[in-house]
Amino acid sequence: MSDKKYSVKVRALSHLMDVGQELASSTDLDELLSKITRASQDLTDSDKASILLVDEDRQELYFRQTLGEYGEMLEKIRIPLNERSIAGWCVVHRKPVLIADVSNDPRHYKGVDKASGFVTKSILAVPIVWGERDFGVVEVLNKINGEYNDEDREYLTILAAQAAVALNNVYVVEQLQNFFVHTVELLIAALEQLDPSMRGHVIRVARMATALARELKLAGKDLEQVLYGAYFHDIGRLLNKSAASGTRKKTEPIVGAQLLQKIKLLEKVAPIVRYHRERFDGSGYPEGLRGTDIPLGARILGLAVEYDEEYLRSGHNMPPHVFREMFFQRASAHHDPQLLDLFKKVIFAHGDALVRTY
Repeated sequence: MSDKKYSVKVRALSHLMDVGQELASSTDLDELLSKITRASQDLTDSDKASILLVDEDRQELYFRQTLGEYGEMLEKIRIPLNERSIAGWCVVHRKPVLIADVSNDPRHYKGVDKASGFVTKSILAVPIVWGERDFGVVEVLNKINGEYNDEDREYLTILAAQAAVALNNVYVVEQLQNFFVHTVELLIAALEQLDPSMRGHVIRVARMATALARELKLAGKDLEQVLYGAYFHDIGRLLNKSAASGTRKKTEPIVGAQLLQKIKLLEKVAPIVRYHRERFDGSGYPEGLRGTDIPLGARILGLAVEYDEEYLRSGHNMPPHVFREMFFQRASAHHDPQLLDLFKKVIFAHGDALVRTY
């Protein structure tokens, strides 16, 4: 191997290593597919690159990510998952396909070129597979300098293997997220079964708390923790076994927080749940914290919870604007004044939508 070829191969393999690290850190599907597509185009010196994913229910392939001007147009095209298309053959046989001149190959699906106006001359396609799962295929079209060769196929095969691992990770994360969502739904249903008069309470609190958090410019993990705090703020009611009703009520936030502390995903939510019954003037519980000793997320959640609970107790018996004025007048004595002003802004601007029962 000449020094020039050796240098080119080293650069390509180094690029593959860098891409592999990037893919391993991606959890967003669209971001991941974009990285794979761009790397495919760069590594093989191609004019175009695309990723087609498998639709198992319809037994079709569809364009999920395509670089360039034809991307949006191609996303509407479906290709049969069978041997009559190059991508279909690639997935069915789980083997790479390298075609120097597609005009001489009957598997070339001309519908794509017809719809896009792009002229495909050569193609290299590699399946993206993980175990028994077929994710799809990565395709590169029209090598810019020269023709596709065994090195291009080798590089794209390595990239497809990295892509398969990354896609499987995203798939697992999505499954866990779906499980989490269903768990929250079950929790809400259990709480509403325990006290039917509280139907819709958790969802309304989540709406109000996150609306206030956004008004405070919270984002990312901080906003997410407020949302989860709203979802789980009453979980202590399901688990608390204190005999006396007064004691039970005051220990519910502690019981809920202790449970959340044991769950890695929710451990930072535990203080929000534990202290959401504390009040700015020190009149709350369970520890009588005051002022900014109360975590910001707990102060946000506390406002939303108190508003909805008072609305359920008395708000239906008076016009909404009257209830709001009375609530904010009473709340001024024991809530963070800055948060209260922002919460008032949120409620008067969007109150009807936020407290609407689902």
